[in-house]
Amino acid sequence: MKKMGVLLTAILLLAGCSVNMVKLGVYKNKAQLIGTDGAVYTGSIMINDISNDGDIDFDDSPYGKLAGKWTATSTVAPVIRTVDAQSASDAVVRRAYSGKSFLIANQKAVLNCDFKINIEGDGLLGSVYVIGDGICVDDQKRSFPIQFFKS
Repeated sequence: MKKMGVLLTAILLLAGCSVNMVKLGVYKNKAQLIGTDGAVYTGSIMINDISNDGDIDFDDSPYGKLAGKWTATSTVAPVIRTVDAQSASDAVVRRAYSGKSFLIANQKAVLNCDFKINIEGDGLLGSVYVIGDGICVDDQKRSFPIQFFKS
């Protein structure tokens, strides 16, 4: 019983190292959608590091509030990114995927999104991030760039 208490305490302390952990294995970081008029809409993406899927939410967009599930559809080669002196030099690309999401407003799928992402981590026990970009298309074939980045 004492060992379980020590293990639980260790897990809670390690979880405290992650700045964007929502719950064990689930992380949240930023998303942004660019409107056809150049307006920038900020939102969030949640990633389940175990199942490689999650949620995308925007409180505001050209369609109002948007929400949707995303999933990794296939494995792809990681996107090479340069590391500068101010960024986390120990960031590790864990996995790279092509992803898919249908963003819903007022109970209707309004944007069909395809993107390529790296799932990165800050060391072994640090935060996990979805880094990448893609395109969302509406029913009128208008394109909306979407990006995911570190919070």
